[in-house]
Amino acid sequence: RAFIAAGLQPGDRVAIWSPNVWEWVVAVLGLQSAGGVVVPINTRYKGHEAGYLLDRSRAKVLVTVNGFLGNDYPAMLADHELRHLERTVILRGDVPVGAQSWADFLAGGDAVDPSEVDARVDALTVDDVSDILFTSGTTGNPKGAVCTHGQVVRAFADWAAVIGLRHDDRYLVPLARRDFSID
Repeated sequence: RAFIAAGLQPGDRVAIWSPNVWEWVVAVLGLQSAGGVVVPINTRYKGHEAGYLLDRSRAKVLVTVNGFLGNDYPAMLADHELRHLERTVILRGDVPVGAQSWADFLAGGDAVDPSEVDARVDALTVDDVSDILFTSGTTGNPKGAVCTHGQVVRAFADWAAVIGLRHDDRYLVPLARRDFSID
């Protein structure tokens, strides 16, 4: 509801520049439920790299953190022209002038009727874009690979079939993790 309250329309891009924290998952589920497209940004990127992805993807919203590995991500973007960016939301850390805290962003969703989210989810199809994953840009500028909801579900279904995963199975998803907390 917060993304809808913020004006996100189906097909709009939202970049997430954050480590693996629970808010990342909530943001993705929320923006995609509103019909948005997630553009993940590598936490090791510097301002010029992230700025390129933000501009190239035409992201309207940036969801990020401040202070991860000592980085001030919003400040890294200060000298970049981000022609499409309308809003920056800070999941964790200090909130700079012009940005919005995660808590304030979520509170804005109280003004949106839950039925609007249901209608947006019901309108999604397998052909709608779910995410844009950028290449590393090793041999040139990064290029965006566009994935649809149908592609993502089919990829998981195919993987589950190959390994023999059944409905009642459980599996471990180990992630390389570095603790991240900002008081």
